[in-house]
Amino acid sequence: MRSYQVALETITALVATTVAGLSLAMPIDFGWTSQTSALQLDLLAYSLPRAVAAGVLVAMIVAVLLTTLGSVVAAWGTALVAMLVLVVNHTVGHTAAVGDSLATMNFIDSLSGGAAMGALGAAVLHHRLPAYGWTLGALTSLLLGSVNPLPTVGDLLGGYSDSWRAADMPPMWMLWLAVILVGVGVLLNRNRRPAARPSIELPLTPILAGVVVVLVTLVSAEWLARHGDSFAGVGLAVVTAVTTALIAAMLLPRRDGELVLVAVAISAVGSASIAAELPAWSIPLMVAVAAAGMWYGERRPAPMACVLLLVVLGVLTALTAESDWAAVVVGGGALLAWLAGYGLMAARPRYVPSRVLGTMLLFVPSAVLGLRDYVARGHYAMQDGNTAIVCTVTTHDTSAPAWTAVFIALGCAAGLYILRRSRPAKPVKPVADPETPAGE
Repeated sequence: MRSYQVALETITALVATTVAGLSLAMPIDFGWTSQTSALQLDLLAYSLPRAVAAGVLVAMIVAVLLTTLGSVVAAWGTALVAMLVLVVNHTVGHTAAVGDSLATMNFIDSLSGGAAMGALGAAVLHHRLPAYGWTLGALTSLLLGSVNPLPTVGDLLGGYSDSWRAADMPPMWMLWLAVILVGVGVLLNRNRRPAARPSIELPLTPILAGVVVVLVTLVSAEWLARHGDSFAGVGLAVVTAVTTALIAAMLLPRRDGELVLVAVAISAVGSASIAAELPAWSIPLMVAVAAAGMWYGERRPAPMACVLLLVVLGVLTALTAESDWAAVVVGGGALLAWLAGYGLMAARPRYVPSRVLGTMLLFVPSAVLGLRDYVARGHYAMQDGNTAIVCTVTTHDTSAPAWTAVFIALGCAAGLYILRRSRPAKPVKPVADPETPAGE
């Protein structure tokens, strides 16, 4: 490709993936949201993790289908259609009534965002700089999502007009910018021939790997969000997270599964260490730190070292769990951003859907996030009888999520060792675009 096209595709991948990631991960939110019924908000909160998981699976399936098809034009066209669906969904949401279903619109948002990310991955991950933009866009959307947490129960009971304002992320101007950039990408690639002859055989193992790790992770998170007081339940969640990550890694070809294990460790430690609400001024700093981590990860790849550093970060988070110092919050977030960028580039899958799966796992609510939610809320016991419902709250060790993340990261390190011993590193012919290796 010409240099101007590479630059444009890199910018497009960065902006469009950021928009798609925000649509996938964040609850849909309009100006009238704070005035809607408590039932609608409850349904939105209940269905949000499942919508995110569904979007991640859609991203994986779309990436597999388009990579098998081998048509870059089809990949860009699918991304454009998904972006247009996002625009329509948000436009309808802005003109909708207060009683309209937020959960339904949020599911459409998440599914469309997942489809856009999977299609963009199939379109740009064959080339080094656009792959940078795609990966950095995914990390940027996660960091931006940390600025706008969900409202608390107190906000919904009263005074919400002052304490909770609709964020409407991503904003309409950003959606339209992404549509324009992706549309230009379609025009620039309209005459490109398929990289290889389309295959009639659909590779099912990447899809199976995605289904296993995503669904089990979601179930573990929902279980610990309700039953985080059980030591046996927490231990089972740790074993399940590590086992399913290793199974998914083994289902992927060669050493592509390294990224899955690294991503599971990043997700676990990140769920414990990232602040509930990051200051907005820190986001540009953390994006720059993540980009620096990506740059170093490509030049000095060491996935095992990344996972071990994540273990160290988890231990530090556990030891400072009671601290709310700004330096600790921002410093821990910056270190996590660097390790996330480093890990996503240090593990180099050669098959495009493997990279899509590994990156998208960062969006799935982890078991550690479910436990952290339980620790923050306490134990709510519904009392039987004809009297009013009584809620009892008990305090819990706030370091429990961090120690759980440490054990998951240690398990991922063991999984990396097993994978490397069973899959010796051998040069293989790239299965993607022959212009450049898919791992670049």
